[in-house]
Amino acid sequence: MIQEYKRTVPSFNESESPEDYFRRIMNWSERAKEAVDLHKRWVYRHLNGIRELDCKERIRIVLKEVLESGLLRYDWYYDTGIPRSDREEAVIELQDLNMEELLQIEGADWKFALLSVVRNKDKSRIVIEDYNAGIYIKELYDKLSSEDVEAFCRFVTFTRLSYQEIDRLKAESTDSIYKACLANMIADLEPLREHIKPEYINIYDSLWEKALSVGDIKKKLKQVSPNTFKGGYNQKLTCNLVGILCSEGVFDLNPKQTDALIYPGKTHYTYINNYAASDTSSELTREEIIAIKNRIKKHT
Repeated sequence: MIQEYKRTVPSFNESESPEDYFRRIMNWSERAKEAVDLHKRWVYRHLNGIRELDCKERIRIVLKEVLESGLLRYDWYYDTGIPRSDREEAVIELQDLNMEELLQIEGADWKFALLSVVRNKDKSRIVIEDYNAGIYIKELYDKLSSEDVEAFCRFVTFTRLSYQEIDRLKAESTDSIYKACLANMIADLEPLREHIKPEYINIYDSLWEKALSVGDIKKKLKQVSPNTFKGGYNQKLTCNLVGILCSEGVFDLNPKQTDALIYPGKTHYTYINNYAASDTSSELTREEIIAIKNRIKKHT
């Protein structure tokens, strides 16, 4: 009779940190490696692209699995049980995460409360920190089976990968909004190209890239200002940036001429002229103004 081989969970080495211990366990775990491969195939099979809703559903599935398993046992909570307040908070949190259906699992409230011991403090997501996970496995080493640890590693891997996808999708969504704002802005500023001084023609687009990369300017560009502006981006900010280029001698126009050229019929917009006169801005911080000017000087 062939005896099935059971892999032994690595034990804690006193010379290593809890973080390093858990990372070593994750490298040891076959279920963690399997979870990575499964996630890749899952992403590949979504031919129409993954949505944030798909990722959250996957998190819900793996959370359900770990709550249904024997991994999080009541008597493992340092033999004291879990306080009622922690269990009540767990119920509220699951409801806030739109996972209240998981409360139908027996003991899900205290299991989820126990899970919070080894996860981070960000209530918006379920992410296990390496340090806390290392402490958890170390203290319960004699009580956890290799199957328990493998299940935990699989759960951690799947949740982390799912949140990475969510963050990627949010970043792509943000980028698409920024690109649309940038395209509208560039179109409105196109009349200025005929008035770029010769020494700046070849680096003009690069100057804008340098200016827009300063501080929170990309974020500010997506905030429509003034509210009545129909262009879909921050017109005040754009005028202030044009004002900086004017003050640095990029155009063969004065600020007032530039203002009328890019927004014809909007002569009440004096953000370019005011900026050049006072060197102040309602949209840019003093630090951002200095940084933009320094980048322009270095680039030329």
